[in-house]
Amino acid sequence: MRRDLRARRQAIRGRVRRQKGRLLARHIAALGLLQTGRRIGLYLATAEEIDTTPLLELARRHGCLIALPRVISRRRDRMRFFDLTGRIQRGAFGILEPQGGAMRAARELDVVFMPLVGFDARGNRIGMGRGFYDRLFAYRLRLTHCRRPLLVGLAYAVQQVAALPSASHDVPVDAIVTESSTLWFDQRTP
Repeated sequence: MRRDLRARRQAIRGRVRRQKGRLLARHIAALGLLQTGRRIGLYLATAEEIDTTPLLELARRHGCLIALPRVISRRRDRMRFFDLTGRIQRGAFGILEPQGGAMRAARELDVVFMPLVGFDARGNRIGMGRGFYDRLFAYRLRLTHCRRPLLVGLAYAVQQVAALPSASHDVPVDAIVTESSTLWFDQRTP
């Protein structure tokens, strides 16, 4: 299933990919998630993921403080978010990562936008299979009263499937935003 879903997103390229990235950014702006001073966790998309460049630019214009993920241990599949203040270069797995900036604890972030390989209408998701985001936000499974940050998956609409399995270690997202819709899985408002 992961291979099929990756093929779906790899098929979207060039001008269409850039257009869908702009539509995604507009949807997120309309949700009111980008506010001055908010700490935003964001990722720099790979060529097969929905383009996050328009969202990054929009977050900057709204005065958000942006942090990007950086793999801190490949052996233990650990990552942390670091303020976007310095250079960016390819890190683990060829992903663009910040090289400087202060490390941010997960709970210091207000909203985290995360990549997805696939999702369903119940909020189940699959990523690339290493569990980086699940490990970082595992505390949300134990501390049900602690809901910070708001976790928002970003994907193309074609990445939605009828149903996905869910394991006990999977950290659910609060919402998924695509270029054409938003699905909320919690009654809270942003």
